Amino acid sequence: MALVGNLRDLKLPNLIQLNCMERNSAKLTIEHAGKYGMIYFHEGQVVHAEFDPDIGEKALFRLLGLPEGKFKVENGVRAPMSTISTHWNNLLLEGLHQLDTMHASGEGKDRRLLEMFMSVKGVRRAAIITREGEIKKGDFQDDKEFALQALSFYEAEKISGLLKKEKSQFITLVTQSKRIILTEYDKDIIYLDIEAKYQLETILPFIEQVLI
Repeated sequence: MALVGNLRDLKLPNLIQLNCMERNSAKLTIEHAGKYGMIYFHEGQVVHAEFDPDIGEKALFRLLGLPEGKFKVENGVRAPMSTISTHWNNLLLEGLHQLDTMHASGEGKDRRLLEMFMSVKGVRRAAIITREGEIKKGDFQDDKEFALQALSFYEAEKISGLLKKEKSQFITLVTQSKRIILTEYDKDIIYLDIEAKYQLETILPFIEQVLI
């Protein structure tokens, strides 16, 4: 049975990541404003994309910029040709970086950054918080938890200074129910809530690439 839905509910980066991590061979069709785009997977790699008048990586990057659209995933469909050889992870990150460049103004840049973090498998929530613990950007209500996280980040920085050690790029906080990653972002802090079933060492490389 084909998987169907709308990109408003399941974002394209997540769809691509899902098919690649499950090593699917499939055809993903997207319909937006009467126009159709296709992405083909072979054994977990993106091998071809079409979005008139473009094919290959350019077509894929344009599809990543769609805010919504109906989609259908059909398993077992072979690509008519091979136009993409870049590894899916690098391809996805490059496409998201290009979108970030297009929207590289203040609030738009912050929003795109959070979208990129949310495209990383295992990230449940992402926010930009101030060093006072206030939410600067994020799709949820204010939470007293952030004040504690900001204090933890500040205390870790202070300890590094007192010990005259190089400041860590990431600070991780682990409880029975949560795994939190904090990292510096300009004058603020990136807050990432990680699903407990994912190992931090497997997620951090993806997060580092988003921050590049």
